Amino acid sequence: MKVKQHTLHSFEFHLGDGDEDKFFSFFEKNEAVLKGHTVILNSEIDLEKIREHLNEKDFCFFERTDCKMIERKREVHQVLDFSLEEEKSNNSLSKHKKREIIEKPIRAGSAIQTKNDLTVLSQMNGGSEIETSGNLEMFGSINGKIVCSGSYMLIRDIGETGNVIFNGVILDKDKFKSKKAKIIKLDGEMKLIIEEL
Repeated sequence: MKVKQHTLHSFEFHLGDGDEDKFFSFFEKNEAVLKGHTVILNSEIDLEKIREHLNEKDFCFFERTDCKMIERKREVHQVLDFSLEEEKSNNSLSKHKKREIIEKPIRAGSAIQTKNDLTVLSQMNGGSEIETSGNLEMFGSINGKIVCSGSYMLIRDIGETGNVIFNGVILDKDKFKSKKAKIIKLDGEMKLIIEEL
């Protein structure tokens, strides 16, 4: 027998009455982002059509039972106050993690993985990826894939080919059409907050 340990990247869907059509709509819109992740179905409805669809699309999935691993709550990230005065008077934020700064455009095929905070001053081309467990500040247009599990993200524009996942939540591109800088964070109940700066 051989045993291998893998880190599982997954999306968990909680489905109730009337959610089947919402699932298919969400899946169609976000299939590129979901690809390569395990789909977990937590459902009170018959999943036959959804099972068939996921099998046709060759997705790995399972239906949730009493699995204590999935019940674990994520640690609530520190909610940061983003006022400039607070930042000047409190240097503890800058000591949180090292910050990496990228000035050049991120080219197609590039993959950046870091545990540090990351600032990107230029655009991100299609076919490129960023994955960080730190905070992310993105000043250029996003046309690649970003996965961020930090306390916050600062972004202004998600392009047509861009996909952004913040702490397991796929960001809706429609909320970034204004191209004004926005801060994305989670509240104490792990609900997404998007604030225009």
